Amino acid sequence: MSAINPMRSALHHSEQLLPAEVTAKSETWLTRARNYPVFSRTWFRYRAQAWIGLFIIVDLLALVAGLLADADMRKMASAFVPLTIGGTALHLLGPAMAVWVRNRAYTGKKEVISLCLALLLGAACSYGVLVAVKYATKYVAYGTSNIEISVVGSLGATSKVPDSASSTSAATGKTSNNTEANDKKELSKIERSPALEMAVQTFSFLVFAGLITYTAGAIDLWYFFRQKKRLQELLRQQELSAAQDARREAELRLSILAAQVEPHFLFNTLAGVRSAILTEPERATAIVDHLVDYLRATIPQMRNDGSSGQARLKQQLEAASAYLGLMHARIPRLSYSVDSEVADAALPPLMLISLVENAVKHGVEPKIGPVHVAVFAKQLQQDGLTMLELTVADNGVGFAGSSSGSGIGLANIHERLASMYGKRASLVLKALPEGGVAATIFLPLEP
Repeated sequence: MSAINPMRSALHHSEQLLPAEVTAKSETWLTRARNYPVFSRTWFRYRAQAWIGLFIIVDLLALVAGLLADADMRKMASAFVPLTIGGTALHLLGPAMAVWVRNRAYTGKKEVISLCLALLLGAACSYGVLVAVKYATKYVAYGTSNIEISVVGSLGATSKVPDSASSTSAATGKTSNNTEANDKKELSKIERSPALEMAVQTFSFLVFAGLITYTAGAIDLWYFFRQKKRLQELLRQQELSAAQDARREAELRLSILAAQVEPHFLFNTLAGVRSAILTEPERATAIVDHLVDYLRATIPQMRNDGSSGQARLKQQLEAASAYLGLMHARIPRLSYSVDSEVADAALPPLMLISLVENAVKHGVEPKIGPVHVAVFAKQLQQDGLTMLELTVADNGVGFAGSSSGSGIGLANIHERLASMYGKRASLVLKALPEGGVAATIFLPLEP
């Protein structure tokens, strides 16, 4: 089973506060939900609390105003109870289903379609809740004999005026008839523009549709994808920053390695000069001459490459040849060869010399008798990529007689290859049938 992508997990399962780069922080109870990923459980909880709290305040204010105005409480209940419960259902059902969809961690079009269907289904269910609550409220307020179900032109149940209310209104009918007649005459004098009526109806529809769209969660759906895009960009920036930090750390360790390599050369070579100066003065002189040539050729390169991301294969082959020439002057039983099928290519600094030094330290020095170190580079095709294969092989004591592969040099190479190339590059250590070890670096061939 494949591992869960950390970015995908963060986008679909996070309940934590969003970073400041993604959203503006808010501490008010009405907008606190914006601090969390849209369609997360925490976001839904704060959103529901804000909506219910707001409707409680509105209903209480309406109740107080109705009591002060001595309004008909049955009419108020018939209006506000369906509005409160239906609006709450519209505000919560669709987003609740969207929360469930988000936690399924769908991707691509499947996620978009599922979220849209969840919000539409929630809106349809809330319409049914509105109609049912409106009918129930009318039933409680006026009784079953005064209820009519209107299918066309109404959202739900309508009420007949009770007989008692009819008899009361009849007493004032004559007085109101005169007033109504006068009003009709005045209205008939006003020429109503069809364009104005169309504009008013359009505006009313747009306002109503906007409120329904906002309440049902369509704006939240847009904000979800906008927030997701910002979070993806932030995660990419964090990954890039982490990679840059790892590269700087590798360069620092590379500089430290270069500082460690130089004294190692000097110590071993000067020890060889000291042992040969009395018995083999000519060899001692040759070692010193090789040392001077080697230091003149390689130390400036080491210091320059230690602060750069890439060096050149040709230069590192020359440094390896100079180093092995110095080791041959110090250890005459050592023979070597340096060959390359590739004229030149990019190569991380100090990698080749680290492999060569490791072969001499762990393979050549512990072995008694003649020993050979071969360095060669070639080009090959692997999984459709042009690769550089760089090998340092020796016929020394091998794994059984040394601790090859446990030094800081090889560990540093492993980490640097992983940091710079990921899975495209590798370091392979292989025991040879005739004895010794072959250390091979595989990495993309870059000019």
